[in-house]
Amino acid sequence: MELGRTNYRNIQGLRAVAALMVLTSHLFWDILPMRTHWAKPWFTAVGPSGVDIFFVISGFIIYHVTRRSAGQAALVGRRAAFYEFAMKRFIRIYPLYWIVFGAATVMMIWLPLAGTFVKKPQLELLLLVNSIPNYRVQAAWTLTFEVYFYAVTALSMLLFPKRIYAGLFGWFATVGIVAVLATVFGLNIPLNYVFAPILLEFLLGIGVGILIERGESRFRLLALCLGVTWLLLGSAPLQANPLSYLLRLVCWGFPAALIVYGTAAFELGKSRVMPAWLQYLGNASFSIYLWHAVIFIGVAAVFDRLGWIGGGDPSFLALVMGFIGLGVGLLSYHFLEKPLLRGLGERFLGRPVASHSLESAVAASGR
Repeated sequence: MELGRTNYRNIQGLRAVAALMVLTSHLFWDILPMRTHWAKPWFTAVGPSGVDIFFVISGFIIYHVTRRSAGQAALVGRRAAFYEFAMKRFIRIYPLYWIVFGAATVMMIWLPLAGTFVKKPQLELLLLVNSIPNYRVQAAWTLTFEVYFYAVTALSMLLFPKRIYAGLFGWFATVGIVAVLATVFGLNIPLNYVFAPILLEFLLGIGVGILIERGESRFRLLALCLGVTWLLLGSAPLQANPLSYLLRLVCWGFPAALIVYGTAAFELGKSRVMPAWLQYLGNASFSIYLWHAVIFIGVAAVFDRLGWIGGGDPSFLALVMGFIGLGVGLLSYHFLEKPLLRGLGERFLGRPVASHSLESAVAASGR
């Protein structure tokens, strides 16, 4: 099927769901009484899986982007196609991230970090290279994997313009083989960055993209129900070993792929489309995701200075904090992210950069 036959509005809605899952899971840490709240085990056990949904969606999107880029490379050359792909990724990620990073740095002058935080070199954090954990912008640890995936994709585009997926699949195969060998034979190979099994979630997204492009939507309901059930049940074993990326791939990565497939396939079958407000939040999901944890720290500190945490209802305070974090994310989307995409896109590419990589599909369908 042609890309323009669907707007992928459900994918944008699912991005909103993923962002809200992560946001709500972080409501239970900065306000001290919330750490013993009855709802904490439920939200914090499942909410972080929104990251895995994001990773699968990234693979899905990059599949479609590289399909277009391959055709573009044949017309304008591999270097031009490489430059456009890499520059769009850079403009979408780094400028806004650096603004949030700067805000967090200023905030930490007022709110010193706890001694338990693992500090990383500032250059690694700024470049999002081996920046896990990210003690400045806590949620940005995921961007390290996103940037790594984009870099390998860009390199494959430059070296194998007619066989982009050969380079990508070679990289995925290497990651998978090393992860299996290290696990089975107990080899002393770190699986937390270069060979992290969680990287294979991008491959799952590519697989979903292939299925959707072929018009496969027959199993959408089964996939969605199975994915949600698997993700919920898979949250239990992850509580015992939350840092295992291999376990995370099995417990959250595979069900996330089923959820993304089912969600996209429902729109493909023209039976269910996400509501407009979720699509809107999906458009703003990057700003929401980046800002919320930083804002939560500041808001909780203000509540504490005002004496509200000891005397007020912690659930209400957490709800207010959540809405403030969401509101700042939406303001950032309108007054920072979109102007940056427009201005930097016009400066370095000659045209604005869309707020998400599937926006060209929307234009192609006449919206």
